[in-house]
Amino acid sequence: MLKAQYIGPRVEISQHGISYKRDKEDKYVYLMVALEVLKDLDNDYEKQPLYTHSFKTHPLKESELHTILQRYEKEVEKHVSSEYEAYVEKINHKLDFVKGLSNLSSIDKEVWIKNIELMKPYRLQRAINKIYYEHCIDNMRTLIIHKKIKELITPFNKDFFHVINSLKGKLITGKPSLDASVVEEFNRDNEMCIKLKVV
Repeated sequence: MLKAQYIGPRVEISQHGISYKRDKEDKYVYLMVALEVLKDLDNDYEKQPLYTHSFKTHPLKESELHTILQRYEKEVEKHVSSEYEAYVEKINHKLDFVKGLSNLSSIDKEVWIKNIELMKPYRLQRAINKIYYEHCIDNMRTLIIHKKIKELITPFNKDFFHVINSLKGKLITGKPSLDASVVEEFNRDNEMCIKLKVV
C-alpha cells in the first residue's frame, strides 16, 4: 500500500540544475479537503439536491485515506499501484531520452541524469499524492451523478477553490459530460463561499 505524505511543490529538472515551481503545490495539500468533501457528499440528498459543506472544518487524518477511498473503489490500491508503476516507467523513459540526446555534451547528460535520479523519490511521492487525489475527485464525480446533486457549496479558501475547480473539470470532461460552473458568492451569513452548479 502506497502512503500519501506531503513532499513539496513541482520540481523542474535539467542539465542546469533543479528548481521548484512554488505555484504548483503538492496535491497532498488538497487531498485532505477532497476526502472530507467526498465523505460528506455520501449522504441522502433525495429531498434536497444540494450539498453545503460545514464551515467548521476539521482536518482529516491521513490514516483514513485508504478506508474512505475503498468504500467507493474496492480495487483502489491495485489501481493506484498500477498508475504508480506507469509513472516509474515515465521517469525511466526520461532517463533513456536524456541518454540519447546527441546535442548535449557527456557532462551535461551526466548532470541531467544524476539530477533526475536524485529527485526520483521526490517526484514519485508527488505522483502518489496526485494519483490518490485524482481518485478522490473521480469518486466525487460518481457520487454527484449517482445522487443527482445539483449544487455543492463550500467555504471560500484556496484549498476548497482548487478541489471544486478540479471537480468541475472532471464533470465537464468525463463521460457523460455534464455542464458545470463555479461561482464565488456570499451566503446568508455574509461569508464568502464557493458554489458548484451542475446541470
